[in-house]
Amino acid sequence: MNTRVPRVSIGMPIYNEEKYLRESLDSLLAQDYADFELIISDNASVDATQQICLEYVARDSRIRYLRCETNLGAAENFNRVFRASSGEYFMWAGGHDVWAPTYLSRCLEVLESDATIVQCNSVAQYMSQDGKEFGRTVHQIDTRRHGLFVRANLALWQPSAFLAYSLLRSSALRQTRLMSRVLGPDLLVGFELSLLGPTAIVPEPLFFMRDNRGESSRPITRAQAMAGFHDRLYPRGTTPVGRFGWVKYLVEEMRAVMRAPLSWGQRIVLMGSIPPTYFIFFNFRPYLPQGIRSTFRRLLTSYLNSPHN
Repeated sequence: MNTRVPRVSIGMPIYNEEKYLRESLDSLLAQDYADFELIISDNASVDATQQICLEYVARDSRIRYLRCETNLGAAENFNRVFRASSGEYFMWAGGHDVWAPTYLSRCLEVLESDATIVQCNSVAQYMSQDGKEFGRTVHQIDTRRHGLFVRANLALWQPSAFLAYSLLRSSALRQTRLMSRVLGPDLLVGFELSLLGPTAIVPEPLFFMRDNRGESSRPITRAQAMAGFHDRLYPRGTTPVGRFGWVKYLVEEMRAVMRAPLSWGQRIVLMGSIPPTYFIFFNFRPYLPQGIRSTFRRLLTSYLNSPHN
């Protein structure tokens, strides 16, 4: 039995992914960096997902397959694959997305060049169901030149769900609460990681995101992607919704600041940054049109990300 610990762990939490699973697995197994384990947690799928996974397990010894007898909800399934991992670096992977062959090696090179970086992703791009058309490019913010206050505020005002699919330092991810029972648990993890160190972005599209709704020839919009992700987070009927759901999210952000290895002065300053995001984006949502809120967030993000900060 091979007891060697791989350098990288990839966790793939899936549910009913038969349509694109083979393509996703093939793109991961084709990475030019091969020292990784791939942990698949099947959340009680009822299609051919299990058969496909067992087929690949028999083909490649780096793959482990775990199956849930009942649906735990996507949030807990995300946590399950991380807890089962052993690598120094970790990455969540969707069972319908695709990665260029150099994704792991490029991100790993960046992480190993600077021990302060906690996560690295590439520029991401939406992809149609059939994989033939590519849509909007997602330019995430590289925060290597920013300090704690700017990093945290960028995570508050311009959060990115796609950073949940970065290559992460496992030691940093263990300091978070992982995917919590809140709206936007991926965004909360991103905020927690921003308190621990910077994010690096490889400046070329190596990560291609697909969703299984809409027209097969048309890449989905950002709104469709976010809606689908939240639909999969929790078992039916258990999702925290409405204004109180966002209040819980606000409280969890404050708890994250208190848990982080920061001075009391840093905590006090960051605590003051959190409530405005709630009041602007959530409490005033019925009164401020989406265009005004988006413009305000874009201008503030541009200011925070400007060279003088």
